[in-house]
Amino acid sequence: MGWLLGNGVKKSWLDVRLARLAPNVNDPEIVKKLRSYCLNTSLKDLCSISLSKLEKDWVMPRQKLVSLFLWASKHKIFQLQYVVHCEKCEARGAAKTISDVKHQMTCNSCGNINKPSLDKSIEIVFAIHPDLARAKIAHNHSAFIPAIQVLNTDEFRTLFESEKPLPGEHLRIGDLTFLFTDLFGSTATYEKLGDGGAFRIVREHFTILFDLIKKHNGTVVKTIGDAVMATFLNSSDAIQCALEAKDSFKKFNKRKDIKGAAGLKVGIHKGPCIAVTLNQKLDFFGTTVNKAARVQGIADKDEICVSKEAAESAKHLLEESRVAHKQVTVKGIKKPVEIISVRR
Repeated sequence: MGWLLGNGVKKSWLDVRLARLAPNVNDPEIVKKLRSYCLNTSLKDLCSISLSKLEKDWVMPRQKLVSLFLWASKHKIFQLQYVVHCEKCEARGAAKTISDVKHQMTCNSCGNINKPSLDKSIEIVFAIHPDLARAKIAHNHSAFIPAIQVLNTDEFRTLFESEKPLPGEHLRIGDLTFLFTDLFGSTATYEKLGDGGAFRIVREHFTILFDLIKKHNGTVVKTIGDAVMATFLNSSDAIQCALEAKDSFKKFNKRKDIKGAAGLKVGIHKGPCIAVTLNQKLDFFGTTVNKAARVQGIADKDEICVSKEAAESAKHLLEESRVAHKQVTVKGIKKPVEIISVRR
């Protein structure tokens, strides 16, 4: 059977699954560390794995840990479990998938009608896969993390593509940062370089942006033509990404084969929104998303436009940049929008 006398985890089964995981992680030391953790941690702790503790013990950033555990869950080393807690009495209930969570749910304990949110009352915990250990699950509530920290990753969108709200359903998010980009003068570029040359620039510009978005803990939601929509858990990461993108495109445009044809326009805004399913993909909707797209539309070539809301929590990042404050009228939004324009 492959059972160990220690904590009861099936060693032989674990090794087979770790071998499948290894190519995806591409770090033998991490795989060894994960093996040791699974074999030497109590079943009680393996049923509610504390990423906060591992973050400190392994000296590994939270997003990298989440990525590792998502891959390990895909290979059935762990399993992903959703927990929804009542905003009134704090009672908790389990959900097998995100599709089981509805935009309005009644608490079985106190009768309160809740509107679950992915950054507050919907949480996720990782646990040892039941194939590997026979254990009665007793969750440690301190191990729970907000669901949005897991959903807002490339790995979740790729490996757990079926995990999304049911069509017609939606789930609240109290705060999420949106970054929109677009290429300046793309029509003229197509006419100047031809379809093949322009497509090469668009493809290379996507590669630069995708790498930077991932580097700064964001995830690409979708592309629309040569535009990109990405989400971040905080505006600091989004602004850092935009500033680095600006520098990268400055170098990119100096190439002889590019000749300044890839002017980037960036818009950043944050606020509440809802998670939905559009075109069979996890997507986001609401006034915040619309405003973020409008903020990007204000930007000129090589300009980053940041809404006042997004800039408030990341002022330190803008101090060394050449910025201008302005109020602009945006289509579809009644009040003038306060914008911080970055041109450095």
